[in-house]
Amino acid sequence: MYYRHNLNYEYPERSDEHMITVKHLRDTHFDENYPYYPRGFWHKFKRAVLWILLNLVVFLVCTIRHGVRIKGRKNIAKHKKEFKDGAITIANHVFMWDYICVLKAIRPRLQYHPGWKTNFEGPNGPLIRWVGGIPIPTDNMRAMAKFQMAIGDVLKDKNWLHFFPEGSMWFYYPDVRPFKKAVFKYAVRFNRPVIPMGFSFRPPKGLRKLISKKPLVTLTVGEPLYPDKTLPQNEAIDKLHAEAYHAVQGLCGIHPGDPTYNTDQNIDNYKSTM
Repeated sequence: MYYRHNLNYEYPERSDEHMITVKHLRDTHFDENYPYYPRGFWHKFKRAVLWILLNLVVFLVCTIRHGVRIKGRKNIAKHKKEFKDGAITIANHVFMWDYICVLKAIRPRLQYHPGWKTNFEGPNGPLIRWVGGIPIPTDNMRAMAKFQMAIGDVLKDKNWLHFFPEGSMWFYYPDVRPFKKAVFKYAVRFNRPVIPMGFSFRPPKGLRKLISKKPLVTLTVGEPLYPDKTLPQNEAIDKLHAEAYHAVQGLCGIHPGDPTYNTDQNIDNYKSTM
């Protein structure tokens, strides 16, 4: 399950630094007036149409293109009662279509997800919005307050919410980088279960090996984790943060004793392992 490719990617120095560039097509003011969590009819209509396209076309294309296998969906089905008020899913962020894989894993549900604001000003910006993307403002305190309120409203409305807690996407990175703690503040504050998911890779074989050197993708869904309501809030956040991180490591095939098993969640201390 734990496969390390030999592709020549150069990964950034900081574990939350972005390694992709996005063509800038539009200027959007992500300020306190921006509709971070739209609820209008047309937005819902577009999401409904897109969901049909996802099921008819996109999931199939993603599966064929990346050799996607999804394991552990039973962990969602058997805990559906615990998810009636919504849930938070998390995963390591490792290729351009990974969120599509998450949507396939939780189908027939749709969900929302915070994302890098630069992506919303690029070619795929409208599509990202339709699949539930919520841009994260970075240079305006009032905008950040509005964004946080929107995230709270998503959870209050009993919707599902997805985070990539590493904070950035690294192509086919086989290890799990440190998680940002903010994700787990929302889980504790709104008492929502966290469903860990882990992306791992398989070597290409047969005809695929002749076509592309990129590894094939496996997404494994784990058992849900729950905030510890017996602890003070900050301690509960720290506990859930650690539990979720190690759960994702395990789902990726990384266990205590492995050379890349990481216990230090300080982003500044993390060193690329490839």
